[in-house]
Amino acid sequence: MDMASLGIQVSAVIISFNEEKYIERCLSSLTWADEILVVDAFSTDRTSEICLRPDAPWAGNIRFLQNEWRGFRLQRTFAMENAENNWLFVVDSDEECTPELAARIRNLLNIPGGPPQRAYKVRRIEYFLGKPIYYGIWNDKRFYNGSYQDRFFHREGVYYVNDVHEYPVFTQEPFIIQEPLLHSPDVTPERIIAKMNKYTTIEARDRISQGQRTNLPHILVAFPAMFIKNLINYKAYKDGIYGVIISLLEGVSRVVRHIKMWQIQQEKKL
Repeated sequence: MDMASLGIQVSAVIISFNEEKYIERCLSSLTWADEILVVDAFSTDRTSEICLRPDAPWAGNIRFLQNEWRGFRLQRTFAMENAENNWLFVVDSDEECTPELAARIRNLLNIPGGPPQRAYKVRRIEYFLGKPIYYGIWNDKRFYNGSYQDRFFHREGVYYVNDVHEYPVFTQEPFIIQEPLLHSPDVTPERIIAKMNKYTTIEARDRISQGQRTNLPHILVAFPAMFIKNLINYKAYKDGIYGVIISLLEGVSRVVRHIKMWQIQQEKKL
């Protein structure tokens, strides 16, 4: 049954910046969507060339917009507001939509009157050095079989919050879709550390602006507290040495964030 004939259509929405390594994998998994909207922050690599390739399988339903980068929240908001359809499927450029997930979304859209809920969390399978990761802070501690992302929803009344680890605020509690998205399988320590430096700076500024402060005891406790929480409380040990290494990296990330908060406090004499 054709979704368009039912009048319920969906826009797959992506934000990108220098994603030539991943964007083709992502777009190839979204050719079933009525619209693929890519909002690009003026990439300097081949991202735009790949997206706009005239012989690509997605060429018939892609829209490519460029918008100056002003943070995750504002870029997501711009993309949400510029989609052609009210039902959105939000995908990161380093993710792949599985055929099972595509079929699940199509089935929901084919229900007379549209999906019975206004918002859905989608399970995402995480990877580290090519191995699926099922435990630890990367996954939802309630389920331990994936992280659950706010990705499929009707945009009416929805707005995004936070400048990093941004998420949409819904008008009702989202339901869960178990058919998965696949995150990039090539997550490495180098990639984590590169993102860590960028994200901890944004997080530190956000927390200071929200009135939070740190001190030497917090800095000293940050690493062991995060390491133990991830390894034991979130059961990262069940992922073996991969879980131990992720726990170490998460501990480093937490202490770096506190150090950057302390730096801002010194500069601003807070």
